[in-house]
Amino acid sequence: MAAGRPRTDAVGTLVVACLLLASLGAPFALGTAGTDDAGTAAADDSIVIDDELPTDGPTVEVVVRLSEPTVPDGVSDAEAERRLESHAEATQDPLLEYADDRRGLAVEERFWLTNAVVLAVDTDRVEYETFDRFDAVEAVHENFAVSVPEPPARANATATSPTAATAATAGGSRTTDGLAQVNAPAVWDEYDARGEGVRVAVLDTGVDPTHPDIDLATEDPSDPTFPGGWAEFDATGQRLESTPHDTGVHGTHVSATVAGGDASGTAVGVAPDAELLHGLVLNETSGTFAQIVAGMEWAVERDADVLSMSLGATGRYAQLIDPVRNARESGVVVVGAVGNEGPATSGSPGNVYETLTVGAVDSTGTVPPFSGGERITREEWTGAPADWTAPPSYTVPDVVAPGVAVTSAVPGGGYESLPGTSMATPHVSGTAALLLSIAPDATPAEIEAALTGTARVPADADDGTVATRYGDGLVDASAAADAIAPVREPSRPTTDGSSDAEPGGNSLSSAAVIVSVALLASCLGLVVLVRYRSGGS
Repeated sequence: MAAGRPRTDAVGTLVVACLLLASLGAPFALGTAGTDDAGTAAADDSIVIDDELPTDGPTVEVVVRLSEPTVPDGVSDAEAERRLESHAEATQDPLLEYADDRRGLAVEERFWLTNAVVLAVDTDRVEYETFDRFDAVEAVHENFAVSVPEPPARANATATSPTAATAATAGGSRTTDGLAQVNAPAVWDEYDARGEGVRVAVLDTGVDPTHPDIDLATEDPSDPTFPGGWAEFDATGQRLESTPHDTGVHGTHVSATVAGGDASGTAVGVAPDAELLHGLVLNETSGTFAQIVAGMEWAVERDADVLSMSLGATGRYAQLIDPVRNARESGVVVVGAVGNEGPATSGSPGNVYETLTVGAVDSTGTVPPFSGGERITREEWTGAPADWTAPPSYTVPDVVAPGVAVTSAVPGGGYESLPGTSMATPHVSGTAALLLSIAPDATPAEIEAALTGTARVPADADDGTVATRYGDGLVDASAAADAIAPVREPSRPTTDGSSDAEPGGNSLSSAAVIVSVALLASCLGLVVLVRYRSGGS
């Protein structure tokens, strides 16, 4: 008996070791899940320099793009933002230090939502190839222009109230035709949901907060957080000190369609109880890449749930892919207009795969000639990130919404009917807010699936052009609400107070389980072998 104890203890120790190793298999299998991905990327052969950049300066405003971090699936929104911020800080520091010491370079602004620095470059002193010395730098491009989609001819003239030609009765409320067409009043009645608790950030020409139908997150100058739901950015992306205002008409109009009230007796906003944020990134009709990214970054920092952008640059601008997908990975539903240049066209960022892209329909549900739409192949995106998960081919728009003779608020307290995919976009942004007020924990993917999965296409639509004209169809807020309501089950509490639905909780990925089982099986096989060679049974 005494001779047998050492053998039994050895086997028992081996079993315990096997169980311990198997329990640790998941973290080993997941690799970087617990690490900070803020290291410097390996250098490519050379950086990509935009051919359109002038070389005869003397001073040119450029955007230097650096490597993006890998954000693992399943991390929280806050963790995704932390990884983006820490990676940007670590990789940008060498460039910023160099620019501080080098004549001919001046830092204008830096971003973390996409890893980028805006620099003023004196081309008589500094060549663009200079940035190739930094391992993390991948490209240099111009701070290109982004604008309000070119509007088609206006449908109706200015009116003192929206009730004259656009009133509709639905669910007991008088609304504009657009709200009735997307079935927003049915959601108000059936779910008692009007967007409460949801923040929608509109990036546009500005907003008139004195309009009786518009409330920003705060517009009271005595409020210590004033201007609260407001920010203005210049062409380099720097935030300006200003009070809310509209440099045109566009921004007030689309903001009211998202979250406007019913001061006139007719409701103009899809989600009237949503918290409205507005970032002025377009001066009258045009802005820059840096302005758009600055507004997007501000919206994410302000905990926006939905980002509404009725703007774009016609064609494929791969520079906008990372800002959009990083915002989405941070938990934001990104909604954008497809553009107003007709079939076989689309604008960026609306045509970025991760954007929920919106086209227009008229009051009969027919797509007007101006509404864009096309099939896009990944190869058409020159300079797209190598890790971009867009499929080889996809179509835009994803959905359509009212975009002809849309009546909404304009600066000065009045109302106006305007056409365009710009006007269709806020109908979808507001609908997303309604869904989030019903299912506040729903992910962007779940909101998008509810909207696209319940959209409707007219029975008489041409089957051959449905995908590029209608996408999945006209948004139906009521049907989408029915679809999203049961999606998010309450998470089950665990004994340590965490939730099995939380990243980093007790649940394991399928890959981790497979690794753990494999390790355990291997170790138990070793136990059997040891016992056999030791004469055990």
